[in-house]
Amino acid sequence: MRYEHVSRTDLNLLQTLGVLLEERHVTRAAERCFLSQPAMSRALERLRETFRDELLIRDGRGYERTARGERLLKELESLLPRLESLLKGENFNPALSQDRFQIAMTDHACVVVLPGLVRRVADAAPQSRLEVVAWGDRRFEDLNSGRLDLVLDVAGAPAKLASETLFADDFVCVVASDHAVRAHRLTLAQYLKYRHVVVNVLSGQQTPVDRPLAALAMKRRVGLVIPFFAPAVLAVAQSNMILTVPKRLALKLAKGAFVRLIQAPYELKGFKYEMTWHPRLTADPVHQWFRDQVRAVAKEL
Repeated sequence: MRYEHVSRTDLNLLQTLGVLLEERHVTRAAERCFLSQPAMSRALERLRETFRDELLIRDGRGYERTARGERLLKELESLLPRLESLLKGENFNPALSQDRFQIAMTDHACVVVLPGLVRRVADAAPQSRLEVVAWGDRRFEDLNSGRLDLVLDVAGAPAKLASETLFADDFVCVVASDHAVRAHRLTLAQYLKYRHVVVNVLSGQQTPVDRPLAALAMKRRVGLVIPFFAPAVLAVAQSNMILTVPKRLALKLAKGAFVRLIQAPYELKGFKYEMTWHPRLTADPVHQWFRDQVRAVAKEL
């Protein structure tokens, strides 16, 4: 993109031109621009050369605008405010926003975070659009390419992306109401005795659960693999299997599902949940506002 005349012009002169055309008086224009009268006279000469027009012509003791000067004044009245907005950054008004926000999240976040986020965005920016994309292996690539604005995920984003922790959570075990285990917390031996419902997070595994077990050279016996948390809770209620899920999620999904919650073995540590975005969106006022809404929902948790 190249504009020959723009590259040869001192754009600082545009504001000077606007003042001169408004005042039609060199001395008053100089005072408004905090310049001396000779400096303003020199600026007027430069402007005449730039626009190849007199712009202001003598009329008795003052000046009158030329026809070109009249047209330029009208154009500057709209151009200068736009340039000012461009340079200082736009002020985002959510009430007028028609922006589209594309966010990838697990169904964990859909249950825990999404309801509050929908409420906040709908209240503050009723004309905006929220698009939730299923969590997938290409989520960070999609952030890089601009197909996504934000990802909600367990901690572990690439260092080249911007991210921050939203909240921490612990694992609990969900079992059927009539399950034989009655302990307040499962030991690892009790945990591994039963078959498990595995929520397929990545490559057939529920990685935040299976990786720590693998580090101990242990592995769960799998009875059901399913891609979603909510139906997993319903399914485990009809079996003697164990489902391991984040505590906040379990508290929301367990109501009325004929299941009980048991604390997970100590070996299954808690985890942190993050939001991740591309650094090019860090200073953008629209996306700053959107991330603030996510932060506010996380604080409510």
